[in-house]
Amino acid sequence: MGLGFQSIAVEGAVPVWYNMIDQKVVDEPVFAFWLNRAPGASVGGELHFGGTDSSKYTGDFTYVPLTNETYWEFKMDGVSVGDKSFCQDGCKAIADSGTSLLAGPSEVVKEIQKAIGATGVIASECQQYIEQNGEKIIDQVIDKLSPEQICDDISLCNSTSTSIWKCTACKLAASAVKELAQSNSSIKLIEEGMEKVCDLLPSPKGESSVDCSKLASLPDITIQLAGKDFTLTPDQYILQVGAGGQMECLSGFIGLDVPAPMGPLWILGDVFMGAYYTAFDFGNKRVGFANATKA
Repeated sequence: MGLGFQSIAVEGAVPVWYNMIDQKVVDEPVFAFWLNRAPGASVGGELHFGGTDSSKYTGDFTYVPLTNETYWEFKMDGVSVGDKSFCQDGCKAIADSGTSLLAGPSEVVKEIQKAIGATGVIASECQQYIEQNGEKIIDQVIDKLSPEQICDDISLCNSTSTSIWKCTACKLAASAVKELAQSNSSIKLIEEGMEKVCDLLPSPKGESSVDCSKLASLPDITIQLAGKDFTLTPDQYILQVGAGGQMECLSGFIGLDVPAPMGPLWILGDVFMGAYYTAFDFGNKRVGFANATKA
């Protein structure tokens, strides 16, 4: 939409926002986002040009100066969850309404996912599959069938199979069972070996899920900006998708490794901006955050 800086515009094109300022169609060189994260809401949010909308936030703004006029980049002081802290010496971050989740370096995000009990969506489904089919796989390995024969027999690797990852999980599990059985391992060790294969199946999009019944016990996550703590509660960083018995809870964090010199980089996307009204102050080259009002 042309709300970034001209330095990153394709072929140096003048962004729409620059023209709005030059033509004096806005009262001041500021635009702000209010995002409604409520599932099924009729109004998804508001983009306000020429200032801020006082009905969409409470309290005062905390401003962070820009460190780079490419994207809206600034310094983030740190991230903490429970007794774990990350980015303690500061790191690069941007606020971006075009990113649905809150993205950060994959190794750090893995630690955050672990701290909130999140597992890869595919890995979680794989665990359920192993629980349902584990005994049959063990029995058929003992009958000296190959992994391919076993997985074909339970219709996971033939032409009617609808999930490629299930075929892969089946073959990995069968191979693990075969190797452990040949070493005369106990049934318990064999079962544990099968469960570990699920860790080899990362979610294609990096999505991770948590047990919806455990939301109340999850920790808050705090992001430090300009010396102030911005807290995200489980209700804010967990996305609840579906309804009733089909409800699924997805982590609002995702790993994203941005290469140097732009990265490593954190992207405070809609998960963060939904909790904190965000003002992009072009005139003073800064970004401001305040508590967002609920719809």
